[in-house]
Amino acid sequence: MSPLSQENLSSEAALGSRWREAFRPTPRVRRLFFRGLLTVAIFVGFFASLATLFGIAILQYAIAGLRVSSIVIVAAIGLTLIYGIRGFANFAYGDLMTLGAYIALLVNLNAALSIFWGALVSFLVLAVVGILLELLIFARLEGRGPVAPIVASVGVGLIIQNGIRAIGTTQQWLFQVPAIQEIPIVPGLGFHWIRDATTLVVGFAFMISVHVLLTYTNLGKAMRATADNLELAKATGIDTKRVTYAAWAVSCSFASTAGILLGLIGVIRPTMGFEVLLLVFAAVIVGGIGSPYGAVLGGLVIGFSQEMSVPVLVWLGRPDVIGLEHSTAYKVAIPFIVMIAVLIFRPWGIAGRPPAFARRVFLVEKLSEAIGRRIRFAPRTEGEEGG
Repeated sequence: MSPLSQENLSSEAALGSRWREAFRPTPRVRRLFFRGLLTVAIFVGFFASLATLFGIAILQYAIAGLRVSSIVIVAAIGLTLIYGIRGFANFAYGDLMTLGAYIALLVNLNAALSIFWGALVSFLVLAVVGILLELLIFARLEGRGPVAPIVASVGVGLIIQNGIRAIGTTQQWLFQVPAIQEIPIVPGLGFHWIRDATTLVVGFAFMISVHVLLTYTNLGKAMRATADNLELAKATGIDTKRVTYAAWAVSCSFASTAGILLGLIGVIRPTMGFEVLLLVFAAVIVGGIGSPYGAVLGGLVIGFSQEMSVPVLVWLGRPDVIGLEHSTAYKVAIPFIVMIAVLIFRPWGIAGRPPAFARRVFLVEKLSEAIGRRIRFAPRTEGEEGG
C-alpha cells in the first residue's frame, strides 16, 4: 500500500474519531438523560394507573398536561437563563409574558395580520425591551446584592401590568385565529390544531433551540461560562456585557412566546402572566435553579402534576368518597406539593448541581445516619434475656 493511501486512511480514521467524540454524550449528559427517563417512567406508571381507574377519558387530562407543560417549559427556560447570568429571580417575568401577548394582539387585530406575524413582532420587541431593562435598570444595580434587583423587578412588573391596564383596559381579548374544528379521538375528546398542536410544536422547538444555542454556538458557550464563574469568564476574554445583553434578549423573547401560547389556550387579560408566574418558578425550582435542561424536566413535572391530578380530585369530590367541595380548584396546589417534596429530598432540583460548599446530608441521609448511629451505639446490658 502506498504512503499516500495510508495517509488518507489515517486522516479518515482521525476524522471519524473526532465525529464520534463530538457526538459521544458526556457523563453529565448521560446522568441528565437517565434522570429524564426516570421522571418519564414515573409519570407513565402514574398515567397507566389512572387509565386503569378512569378509562380512556384520562387522555384529555394528558393532552391538557402536555399543553400546560409546553407553555411552562418555554417560560421556565427564559427565566432560568437570566437567573444563571444575573443571579436573581426576575419577578417581572410574568408581566413580560403578558406584554408579549398584548403586542402580538395589537398586530393581530389592528394590522389585520396573522398571529404568526404578531408573534414575530412581539419576539423582536421583547428582545429590545430586555436589553433596555438591563441598560436602564439592572446594570445600575450590579454589585448591590440580590435583594435590590429582585425588588426592582417587582416594580418593573407592576409598572408593566398597570400600564397595560391603562392602555388596553381590563377587557378580555381573544386572538383572531382561523376557526378550526377539533379532530375527534374518542367521544367527548378531540385534538385542536391551534390550541394543542401549535403549543406542543412550539414548546418542543424552543427546547431544541436552547439546546443548540447552549451546546453548539460560541454565544451559548460564553453564556455557560459566564453563569459558572463571572470573574473567570472576564479573565479569559469573554465580553460578559454582550453575553448579559444576549441573555436578556433571549429570556424576554421566550417570555413573549410563552405569553402568546398562554393567550391561545385562554383569554388575554392584564394579569394572565402574573397568575402563572409562581407555576413557572415552581418548574425552575423542581428542575434545578440555573439549569435550562432542568427547566424542561421541571416544566413537564409541574404541568402534568397539575392537570393529571384533576380526575383524582373529581373522585375525591364524590359524595360517597369524602365529598370535597370545589375539588378541581385544588389542582393549583398539587405542583407546589411536588415542589416541597423535591426541596425536602433533593433541594438542588432534579437536574441541578449540588453546591460544593453544602453538606449533602438532608432528610433521607439524616434518617439513615440517625438509625445507623442508634444501632452502632445502642447500650448492651447484661441479663436482657434472663441471663
